[in-house]
Amino acid sequence: MADLKCEYLGLDLRSPIIAGSSGLTDNLKSIKKLEEFGAGAVVLKSLFEEEIVLEKKAGLGRMNAETSLYPEAIEYYEHEDHQGESTVDYLELIKLLKKEIKIPVIASINCQTDEQWSWYPKEIEAAGADALELNLFVLPSDMNKDAADVEKLYFSIIRSVASIVSIPVAIKISFYQSDLARFIYKLSDSDIKGIVLFNRFYSPDFDIEEMKVTSGFVLSNPADLALSLRWMAIMSSKVKCDLAASGGRSWYEGFTYPSSLSFTRYLEERFGFGALVDT
Repeated sequence: MADLKCEYLGLDLRSPIIAGSSGLTDNLKSIKKLEEFGAGAVVLKSLFEEEIVLEKKAGLGRMNAETSLYPEAIEYYEHEDHQGESTVDYLELIKLLKKEIKIPVIASINCQTDEQWSWYPKEIEAAGADALELNLFVLPSDMNKDAADVEKLYFSIIRSVASIVSIPVAIKISFYQSDLARFIYKLSDSDIKGIVLFNRFYSPDFDIEEMKVTSGFVLSNPADLALSLRWMAIMSSKVKCDLAASGGRSWYEGFTYPSSLSFTRYLEERFGFGALVDT
């Protein structure tokens, strides 16, 4: 079998194929299968910034309720219908994976601000994660913010996280940026170790029969990978950190395992890619 070992974010990978953040990367059983089939690393399903903030606030609310004179307050926090302690479960999954699998475990947080949640990456590091991927996207729809304001927010988030953890940090970005090449280069010159090109967006649709909002375009398609690969080719010799391409998993349908390995070797030798993220 071909030797596909490579380095990504300073981590030694047996293969440049990384199992990207998805529903397949939120439990031990499927992650062990991904390892069995040759994944070089796994990016856990993302936690959302909102989850971290809400659970923190709920915890503070419960503590305040315990000292409250009003029994109704205690009852409210004991029986409130919320999502549960997903942040705690996330840390427990990391600890479990570090005992059960050998490939690197990369945690993931989907975020768009640098407020209230930035303490959590330290918890992720303490749980044993090998690296952290920040899925960053600020929707450029606010008429009161110009491109410079949006760009400053990206670097503010990077500084907030990189200043409190020692594990490598990567960011997953959108192609919705003005002057994309310059932006990618500036990011590569910051405190991050890698950039993932590109993230995918929630795409709402409208059901005109039921008159309600529905999810549309949930799954990736073969065309998704082309844009990532194009920008990898443009930027691979210009950046100061690792690059990874994301998307287009269905493009491999019908591939035999050796064929996919040959393809990734071609990418690595032709373009110098650090890794190919398969979502």
